[in-house]
Amino acid sequence: MHFSLAPVSFWDLALWLSVTIAVLGAVIGLVIFLSLEIAHNSPVHKCRPKDSPVHLLVVLGSGGHTAEMFYMLSRMDMKRFAYRTYVVSSGDNFSAGKAKEFETERACSDNNYNIVTVPRARRVHQSYLTAPFTTLQCFWACLTILCGLHPDQQLPEKYRSPYPDLILTNGPATAVCVILAAKLIRFLHCVFGFNFLLRSSTTPPVSNLRTIYVESWARVTKLSTSGVLLLPLADSFLVQWPALAGRRAWWGMKRTKYAGWLVI
Repeated sequence: MHFSLAPVSFWDLALWLSVTIAVLGAVIGLVIFLSLEIAHNSPVHKCRPKDSPVHLLVVLGSGGHTAEMFYMLSRMDMKRFAYRTYVVSSGDNFSAGKAKEFETERACSDNNYNIVTVPRARRVHQSYLTAPFTTLQCFWACLTILCGLHPDQQLPEKYRSPYPDLILTNGPATAVCVILAAKLIRFLHCVFGFNFLLRSSTTPPVSNLRTIYVESWARVTKLSTSGVLLLPLADSFLVQWPALAGRRAWWGMKRTKYAGWLVI
C-alpha cells in the first residue's frame, strides 16, 4: 500500500502557527499572572538577626522625584541603615549632587554610602524603536547593582552579599527596571535556588530585596505610568491622597495603602 501526505496550504500552516503561539502565550501569561499573585501576597519576613546591618537602596529621579525623596529621607532615622546606595540615571547630576549634600548634612560618621549611575531607560525625544535597547541596558545595570557587582560600586565586604534589604523609590522610570530586576532575582531563588549572576547557592533568601513604592504627591486621583506598571510588583505601594487608596492591579492582589502626606 502506498500512502501520501496531503499538501499543506499556506493558510493551514498559518492557522496552526497562530493557534500554537496563542496557546503558548496563554500558558506563559497564566504562569506570570500566578507567579505575581503568589509573590505579591507572600509574607514578609520581619525577623532579623540582632545588630545585623541594614542596606537601603534608594532610586532617584530628576527634578521633583528627587526633591520628594529627600524630604522623605530627612524624616527617617538614617542611622538604622548601615549602608546606603543611591541609584541615579546618566546625566542626572542634580540627583547625584543632592545625595552627596544629604549625606554631608546628616553628618554620618561612617560615610557608608555609594552613588551608582545607570544608563537612562529612555532619553528625552528618543525614538520608541531604539528605546527597548536602552531599557535593556538599564535593566542589566540594575541587576548588577542589586547583586553588588556594578563597576561603580565599592561595597564593603560584608555587604557584597546579601542584597539590599530595602529598595525605596517614588516613581522615576529607572524604578521600573530596579523593581523588575529585584523580582527576577527573587524568582530565580524560588525556582532554582540560586542567582545566575552570583552562581552560588549560598546567597540570601528572598526575604531581602523588599520594595516600597511611594506614589508622587502630585498624583491625586490617577496613578502615574510608573505606578500603574509597578502596582502588581512592589511589595508595598503607598499613596498620599485618599482617592488613590485601595487600588489594586487585579482581584486577589494587595491594595494600595494611604499613608497621608509624606512630602509636605
